[in-house]
Amino acid sequence: MGKITNEQIHKAFEVGKKIYLNQMSLNEGTESLTNMGMKKSSGLDYIYAYSNLIQGKLFTRTINSYGTEYYLERIYNENGVSGLKTALLSLYQHIEYYEETSGASVKTGRKIYQKFYELVKDDFGETVFPDEVDSDQKYSEGKTRQVTVNSYERNQIARQECIEHFGLNCQVCDFNFEQKFGDLGKNFIHVHHIIDIASIGKEYSVNPKTDLIPVCPNCHAMLHKQKPAYSISELKKIIKESTNGNNV
Repeated sequence: MGKITNEQIHKAFEVGKKIYLNQMSLNEGTESLTNMGMKKSSGLDYIYAYSNLIQGKLFTRTINSYGTEYYLERIYNENGVSGLKTALLSLYQHIEYYEETSGASVKTGRKIYQKFYELVKDDFGETVFPDEVDSDQKYSEGKTRQVTVNSYERNQIARQECIEHFGLNCQVCDFNFEQKFGDLGKNFIHVHHIIDIASIGKEYSVNPKTDLIPVCPNCHAMLHKQKPAYSISELKKIIKESTNGNNV
């Protein structure tokens, strides 16, 4: 069995889709790919890549650059902008995972990501962040996990899905930048990662609707005044108690 061919990749996409839709068993799918000359392990990599891309989940095994582009193109054609956004979130997490665990840069993967991101980007993608990474704080296995977590807060696709779910008001104090600053503040908000950094394993997969939440920069900074960060409800309580105290 030699190099994976484009024809095998095309077949693997169809097999992965059928397995995901429960139209074919995993054993049947892998057998059909091995019959084409793919190693069983490679076939499984491509099958699981489809499943994770379509769900926006982290996948830890690699597929080649042609396969990555082909899968993204097919998902875009079949599932539209929302499907491609979900797949790009999966690819982003894969790149972050691979770079962290291997120590190598995934330049080709990032180029592919950026190429397809241009098809779906919107006004929610970019914002300005203060310096909030504590480079001296070490977490599990001696790695500075906060850098990885903050990358989810900055990731365009994760931000978009979070904001589309919650809206642009700060979920702590209800501040809205466009209401205060007009066009200057349009679509501006921070996104806070609410999962405890120390509890995150290497194969953590972010869910923008449950793991991220929009907050204004002031509340974002206050959330990180302790480690692990305050919860949204804790900070709301602090604000309420402070306001009531000032009104006495």
